[in-house]
Amino acid sequence: MDLKNHRMLFLFSLIFSLFFSLNAIAAEYPNAALLAETEWLSKNLNDPNIRIIDLRSSANYMKGHIKNAVPFSHELVTTTRNGVKGMIADKEAVEQALERLGISPNTKLIFYDDADSKWATYMFWVMEYHGHKSVAVLNGGYQKWEAEKRPLATEITQVKPVSFKAKIDKNKIVDTEWVKNNINNPKVKIINVRPDKDYIDGHIPGTINIPWLENLQGASAKVLKAKDELTQIYEKEEGIKRDDTVVSSCMFGILAGGTYFTLRLLDYKDVKLYDGSQSDWVAKGNSLKAGKER
Repeated sequence: MDLKNHRMLFLFSLIFSLFFSLNAIAAEYPNAALLAETEWLSKNLNDPNIRIIDLRSSANYMKGHIKNAVPFSHELVTTTRNGVKGMIADKEAVEQALERLGISPNTKLIFYDDADSKWATYMFWVMEYHGHKSVAVLNGGYQKWEAEKRPLATEITQVKPVSFKAKIDKNKIVDTEWVKNNINNPKVKIINVRPDKDYIDGHIPGTINIPWLENLQGASAKVLKAKDELTQIYEKEEGIKRDDTVVSSCMFGILAGGTYFTLRLLDYKDVKLYDGSQSDWVAKGNSLKAGKER
């Protein structure tokens, strides 16, 4: 092979490898569009079709936030119902709260927090439950953005309120009565995302313990584990199949948003969140089971 052909072959191989690598990264998760990376967001901060939402405390927001991020609190969309706190608020209250975000049905929402994506993933579920189709979570949240020394802003982002009309998707939520009726259904898998110790202390009988933090990796800035690692946990170790109905639960229904999001990222087709979760289960007179089940 002459030098010219050798160079052309090398260049072709380089381009092919680069193309394959980029596509492999893009295809890492089946629903990759649900997870926003910091590098991508840094290049799209001024996109008028994107609304970045900061779910941290007001004090932390004022100290510094991602440019164009709008402050918001999860407390605006949750309520205490029958003594159980953290449950999703009534449709009208949620609509009123979301108006302040100034979004249209086509606006892409990017949520982030500084609590290992606890609130960001919960708000992801809130938006899907209320019918907003374009939602993503910032991988690694504020911790990753800050660790990478990306620029911060201090001015309060002002947006014009826009009427928000929810389209409730009842397939995204279950209550205690539904859980009682389906707990022994072999096609239904109910995941308890609380830490091992809390699960052992007492849990809804028949639930599978996969703590939310098992989905994450990293020290100060935790990001989602790779697709193969997550698949290993859910499919191979716990036997949760993609055609199962999977319910995410915790103590109140907030932390459950994290596993709901993970399963949506992996493209599980029928994923639901147990609103009120274990607290509502107990409040309605049902018993718990201590110890591990397997």
